[in-house]
Amino acid sequence: MTNQEVAIPVIRAEFSSFQSIRVEVEGNPSIHWSLECDGQSLAIQQVETHREEQLVIYELTVLEPVELECRYEVFGAGRSIRVVPDRLVRTEAFERKYRYEGKLGVWEEKGTFHFAVWSPVAERIMCVVYDQDERLLGKYEMERHEQGAYHLQLEQDIAECWYRYEVTTYLGTQEVVDPYASAISENGRYGVIVDVERTMTKWFLKRVARPLFVKPSDAVIYEANIRDFTIDHSAGSSYPGQYTGMTERGTRSPRGHATGLDYLLDLGITHLQLLPVHFFETTDERTRSPYNWGYDPMLWFGLAGSYASSVEPLVRVREYAEMVERLHEAGIRVTFDVVMNHVFIRERSSLEQLVPGYYFRYEVDGTLSNGTGVGNDTASERFMMRRLIVDCLTYFARVYRIDAFRFDLMGIHDIETMNDVRAALDAIDPTILVYGEGWDLATALPERLKAMSASAAQMPRIAHFNDVFRDALKGSTFSEFDRGFVAGDGWKEGEVRNGIAGSVHIDNQTYGRFPEPTYSINYVEAHDNHTLYDKLKLSCPEADEQQLLRMSRLAQTIALFAQGIPFLHAGQEFLRTKQGVENSYNAPDEINRMDWERRDDHLSLVTYIRTILQIRRMHGGFRLHRANQIRELLHFIDLRPGVIAYELGAVHSYDAWQRTLIVYNTTREIVEVSLDHSRWNVHVQGDEASVDPLLKGVDRIQVLPLSTTIATC
Repeated sequence: MTNQEVAIPVIRAEFSSFQSIRVEVEGNPSIHWSLECDGQSLAIQQVETHREEQLVIYELTVLEPVELECRYEVFGAGRSIRVVPDRLVRTEAFERKYRYEGKLGVWEEKGTFHFAVWSPVAERIMCVVYDQDERLLGKYEMERHEQGAYHLQLEQDIAECWYRYEVTTYLGTQEVVDPYASAISENGRYGVIVDVERTMTKWFLKRVARPLFVKPSDAVIYEANIRDFTIDHSAGSSYPGQYTGMTERGTRSPRGHATGLDYLLDLGITHLQLLPVHFFETTDERTRSPYNWGYDPMLWFGLAGSYASSVEPLVRVREYAEMVERLHEAGIRVTFDVVMNHVFIRERSSLEQLVPGYYFRYEVDGTLSNGTGVGNDTASERFMMRRLIVDCLTYFARVYRIDAFRFDLMGIHDIETMNDVRAALDAIDPTILVYGEGWDLATALPERLKAMSASAAQMPRIAHFNDVFRDALKGSTFSEFDRGFVAGDGWKEGEVRNGIAGSVHIDNQTYGRFPEPTYSINYVEAHDNHTLYDKLKLSCPEADEQQLLRMSRLAQTIALFAQGIPFLHAGQEFLRTKQGVENSYNAPDEINRMDWERRDDHLSLVTYIRTILQIRRMHGGFRLHRANQIRELLHFIDLRPGVIAYELGAVHSYDAWQRTLIVYNTTREIVEVSLDHSRWNVHVQGDEASVDPLLKGVDRIQVLPLSTTIATC
């Protein structure tokens, strides 16, 4: 070896296709290259060179396509370097060659446990089995099949033992938790050898039917965090912060009012959306601390143990399943919060360790895409990532009988994936809802492919959180001092009208954001950002508590009566506060808890919201599910600035009320409206709402400041 050869730095060598290798070298050398596969020489058919800035690029062409389970090395200038498939795994050729549609995970057939995991770049995979004290029981070499899947069958009695995969790739050898593990040990350290689907049939000999549900516009979604809902002493729960606490009956606040499930039943919701229950990283399941919402996923099929009564693997499975069953018995459907747009730490994720570089999205320059803002975006456009998403959701719909799926940062995903999700869930139950955050995020995906609200028409029967309507009502979420329509910003009146009409095009004064009203999730508050009360308090520092209550009541009423799908965040109906904390994802219980005593302080507002939901449920005019119905039946009436009035007319086909007049007054003055005859009845006025008339036979109505009046005939 010459001194010149020793000094030549070879930067990297990688496959640019299945028959070509790209070698990057600094300087201006002339090098003769040779190639070996698992120590055997391979002929190089052709060598081409070109310069890229300070680098010399060698493109080596080989005669036969490479096999990624082999170890390839190039030799030149007296040294060798491993050839890696970093970019190759993100090519269409890789997708075609290694597209795998067989079963994955662990399952049992006739007493035999089957294991299957996908890793085309693995040189070797061992299944490592441990007992429940983490003592090694055995290592078993898995057999490589076509499309890069590794399989194993074990007939010995290993039920409920723990396992991991020892995977050898070009990055080295490491133990990996099965990404398809449906049962996991504490803190997600091991998968558990159990067929959860078969086990569920033993636990529940007869499953409770899904609660009756006809169409999306019938839904009332209520978002809650399992821990928040019962952790405070005021909840009166025997299972604070646990799955079991969500369905405990007979709980009461210190003043004797219903809490927990009894409260939800009284409120009148149809769907309970729970913040993430898949395994998340930052809460230690043994100590249940520190607090975290759970938007830091590492495994998706396994459940969070911090909400279970014990960290034992099957306890969380059973208690979560029992919670869903009890909610179904009570007539409430369950929404699963899907956080599959990123992982907490990419380098430690099973996906990255099994197939480095495949499951995540990259910019053209080779850097990681970061539209999520947490350092990585999953690449749903790739077949096996798309398949993972579809497999996970259909698993929860089939095994746990989940009724709806809410996608966190849905705009990170691609349209085709979302449509595949919709089709797969339709095959299980077409009444399952799919909705999400269709934000336009800066991810490395062409705009035309993003599953964002602007592309809603390309995703039939998938709903989107209507952030435009939200901000028009209460002010910009991202500017805490910006005021919304209910706080007197008349410039936002047009967007509020759009939202009331389901954000579909009905006339020249409305903008058709969505093709159908059921594509719109109407809300004023969710788990993230300021609560409605805190936002109003920040943007309206001059307002007293009574004015804040009225503005909150008005904003909620507008959103709940708007065409589309209404959504409430737990506690907004009693002015929930997080003490001004905008993003409470890791704040303590004192900030995030459901304060049931505050609910008791605002019983009149809770009663009002409950009645609004009851009126909506009883009268189909508020639940029109087609844009053409809204165009035909909903008509706005111009009264004065700061006041929105509209009539639902000739709705007798859908409603016992033939005509309904709704007036929202954001001014500080009483507004009087003359009616066309004296047979009108008033059901909502000021701080009162009733399914029976508050006033009968009127020909004139008063709309109090910062309030709603609804009259019918």
